[in-house]
Amino acid sequence: MNDSWMMILVLTLMVPIVFISTIIPFLTRRIESFGVTVPETAQQDPDIKGLRNQFIWINGGGGVLLTASLLIFSRGTDEKSWSILLLAHVFGYLILSFLMYLKSHYAVKRLKSVKGWNTESVQRVVVSTKFRNAKLTLSNFWFIPHVMLILATVLISVLYYDQFPAQIAMQYGMDGEVTRSVEKTYMAVMWPGIVQSFLLIVFLFCNYAIGLSKQIVEGSDPEGSLARNIKFRRIWSGYLIFTGFAVMALLALFPIGQLQEWGINGTMIATFSIVGVIMVSSIILSFVTGQGGSRLKHASDNQSQTVATQDLDQYWKMGQVYFNPKDPAIFVEKRFGIGWTLNFGNKLGWLFIIVIIGLSVSLPFIID
Repeated sequence: MNDSWMMILVLTLMVPIVFISTIIPFLTRRIESFGVTVPETAQQDPDIKGLRNQFIWINGGGGVLLTASLLIFSRGTDEKSWSILLLAHVFGYLILSFLMYLKSHYAVKRLKSVKGWNTESVQRVVVSTKFRNAKLTLSNFWFIPHVMLILATVLISVLYYDQFPAQIAMQYGMDGEVTRSVEKTYMAVMWPGIVQSFLLIVFLFCNYAIGLSKQIVEGSDPEGSLARNIKFRRIWSGYLIFTGFAVMALLALFPIGQLQEWGINGTMIATFSIVGVIMVSSIILSFVTGQGGSRLKHASDNQSQTVATQDLDQYWKMGQVYFNPKDPAIFVEKRFGIGWTLNFGNKLGWLFIIVIIGLSVSLPFIID
């Protein structure tokens, strides 16, 4: 791979990672700060503001420096060295970001104890019986185009089987050369369709999980927070459907590229274009919606009551891992970041992990 493609790949990976991880403190709910439950008024506390600013400068500045370092040292390196260099910089940044988060997380916990935010007001659990009756996600019928695309990919592989080369490329090096290939069989030719089918199952389940996940109600504005959360779920359900189709379209290009004998440049352009659109749109949606719809507007936004939200800090390990055997919910919203995570105290959550890992591990053997 030449220096130009290396630079594009570096920027495609590092810039979105650095940007989204740096602005996360501004996207979380108003009742949370660095994975800790706090009163909404605490967001204006000088100490909390200072922690957010410190996180932005160190996390963002470190990301910029590591990105610049990767761009500089990528020039003129061979494929193996560049791969190691890339992984070292990406994981180095993720470790830096996580350490900065942990520092801020424990700092907020200390502030919460010192300033008495635990007992500032009586806590109340707000439950809406109407929430589950609302349309929380887009219908799974929106996945019909995905199914049609899978069928088209499979048909192309079967109908044009004789025109595929004797050796089917399964992996490419950075220089565009084939590093692994298998003898032509129907299974090998149809690998994009097999992967598409696996991803369809994952996307369908994720859409179901968005609707199933536990509702979070802000005690100071129950009606508004529920309305924002419903809108938030619908928006990200739509994004999931869009992303799923884009990824499947990218996979459908592989058999077409082999039949048309596209060069590495054509494949790379298509890949970077689709991945770029997915990443940019996710950043825009994250900024527009915030976690749980916290940045969305609703008519009741100006309501205020002296009621705190239920405090479940004891069940959130480091503010990231939710472990609550008493909670029947399988999926819950993240406390730091956009999206959902599992309740690791629920056995069904572990079953979900085992099934996904099992399918992922077995997929390469099925294709070969």
